[in-house]
Amino acid sequence: MKLANVDVVAAYPITPQTHIVEHLAELVADGHLDAEFIPVESEHSAMSTCCGSSAAGARTYTATSSQGQALMLEICYIAPALRLPIVMTVANRSLSGPISIWNDHSDMMMSRDTGWIQTVTENGQEAFDLTLHAFRVAEDSRVLLPVIINLDGFTLTHVIEPIVILDQR
Repeated sequence: MKLANVDVVAAYPITPQTHIVEHLAELVADGHLDAEFIPVESEHSAMSTCCGSSAAGARTYTATSSQGQALMLEICYIAPALRLPIVMTVANRSLSGPISIWNDHSDMMMSRDTGWIQTVTENGQEAFDLTLHAFRVAEDSRVLLPVIINLDGFTLTHVIEPIVILDQR
């Protein structure tokens, strides 16, 4: 998010996305990321906060997964309707039945008709690159739509691999 120059991160932790927002909170707290980190009480509040900050002109990011995305779904329809360029990482995980934290794409399918642009990543490099590109695409005046970066839960979210850092230009 440092290279993306994010202004606002609003998120509520849910496995397997938790470590993403925890790390962003640490970066903000330590002064390594010049952004406002807003820890909210639910995923519904996270997306509501993202809509408000994006409407005010802030570059806005969030992350979620599974049941969390289901909770924010009501607000997810508002973001594209208002042409808000929010970027959201979704750590793909099954929706509970009664409980499962294993990877599947039911949360991706849940967002299919919301109006969000969705990308799917194969590895850490794609996740990194697409996150940076997502802001450019979302904010392009010819597009102005929110973007989801889908990562396979645990398969990609909990793996460390080398990536090439793009030049900020």
